[in-house]
Amino acid sequence: MILSIPLLSGLSSSGRETTIVCEDKNKCIEFILKKHVSNIIYYNKKKFKGSPSYRRRLLRSLRLKGFDEVIQSGISRQQGGADVLLWACNANKSFGFNPRKWNKCEISISNKWFHTLVDGHYNEIHEIERMEMLAKTVGCNPGEHLTKNKSNNNGKFIVCVAASSPVREWGIDNFINLSRIVRKLTGFLPVFIGEKKDLSKIKCHIDFEHINLIGETSFFELYELISNSNFIITNDSGPMHIGVILNVPTIAIVSGGEYNSYCNYPEKYRENILTVSNNDKSCFNCGWNCIYKESDNYPFPCLSSISVDDVILAIKMWPKFMEFLS
Repeated sequence: MILSIPLLSGLSSSGRETTIVCEDKNKCIEFILKKHVSNIIYYNKKKFKGSPSYRRRLLRSLRLKGFDEVIQSGISRQQGGADVLLWACNANKSFGFNPRKWNKCEISISNKWFHTLVDGHYNEIHEIERMEMLAKTVGCNPGEHLTKNKSNNNGKFIVCVAASSPVREWGIDNFINLSRIVRKLTGFLPVFIGEKKDLSKIKCHIDFEHINLIGETSFFELYELISNSNFIITNDSGPMHIGVILNVPTIAIVSGGEYNSYCNYPEKYRENILTVSNNDKSCFNCGWNCIYKESDNYPFPCLSSISVDDVILAIKMWPKFMEFLS
């Protein structure tokens, strides 16, 4: 969602009154994206799938809005989901990305509901580039993804141990051991953030000065913490993208599941983000269909194989980090 800023701000700058339609309330949308749109319509995903009467009311209400243009900006073309919402709007123009080549349902049915489909080069280019491409397709100039750069020097760095899935988690103990070394190198105080469920995963004793806010921050507090930090160390997660848009130096330890789509930022952003990944990228961009994984409860081998020493070596060679060495 954060990566859709170039599209949304481009639409807003072109004078369009823009409405986001999305499932369930999302704090990211309320706080980050709301300034780029005119209206937000939320719907209950569970009810949409399970209640025919709820689904009919929602689809009817969308049709009555009389939208001129509808854009389906998602990576996946969801037959029975977002594509149905687009169909219900019955707009004069509708835009989206080509369906995934392996999904016959998307190809044979929902293609009929679009006036214009573009090749989104899935898993070939970054999501920001896809949004910029979509903005140009609908006739507007992509907006700026980054906020105004500012210089922070509050003596703290953020360590985000959370991720949306265990396969994306480098491991809390790895982050603790890394933070111990980074603290010695910079003299900065690490501030640990994450979700409550992450607390039970800590096995390593934190024997150095730190601030532990795991499970204690709201989305808005997290945003402010990142905004006012010297740099952030994180998994492939929402805070990684927040760090980038806030121009806060971001060190991300990532796997290869959707490397090109989310981690491999375009050249103009790379000064401020360092992605540390496995050197062997021969199986990267597998779309999370890992043939080497143990289970869905463990990080992918391309992530778990990254050592603390690997990360230290990478950040010591990163010009942006060298500015913080004490």
